[in-house]
Amino acid sequence: MDFLIHLWLPILVSGVGVWIVSAIAWMAVGHHKKDRDPIPHGKEQEFMDTITRMNIGPGNYGFPDFCQHDKLPPKERGEARRALYDRRPMGLLRVWGEMNMGVNMALTFVFYLITSAVIAFLGWAALPHARAEGAAFGRVFQVLGTAGVLAYCFASFPGDLWFQKKPRAMFMEWIDGIVFGLMTGAVFAWLWPH
Repeated sequence: MDFLIHLWLPILVSGVGVWIVSAIAWMAVGHHKKDRDPIPHGKEQEFMDTITRMNIGPGNYGFPDFCQHDKLPPKERGEARRALYDRRPMGLLRVWGEMNMGVNMALTFVFYLITSAVIAFLGWAALPHARAEGAAFGRVFQVLGTAGVLAYCFASFPGDLWFQKKPRAMFMEWIDGIVFGLMTGAVFAWLWPH
């Protein structure tokens, strides 16, 4: 935990910086406006009424339910699941509960702080502990900027592929992640102990 004593300032500054840039990206820039498609053919109200009528509460739902045959013997379970793969439509539905912007913003900030702390831990383990010992700005930026890009770009990629996230939405999130990661690396390089 020695790294927290020496790197608390870049952890805090990078966490705050990413939080601010993230808020600007989502609220002002507008490049995420086309991340989701609307319900087609003006059927949005009908769709929402159906969810209400069916009393589908907040949560993540998959259809068809691939776990419904879990208690069958293995051979029968395999056949039942294969039959489900041929059914359409197939997908995921996420129904939100009450939105609390303050709580969501606070939790997002905590996530960015924790991410910065993990990046700091990596830097403390991989780099000299002071610039005087050879931790040049460029080297700190290279290592921790790369770690930041990895943290902000690639964690969701397998799920995005499996669950067919729009390629455009994935690309926009990668742009955000690259900016967040490089900004994190720059903050650490700037505030690395002397």
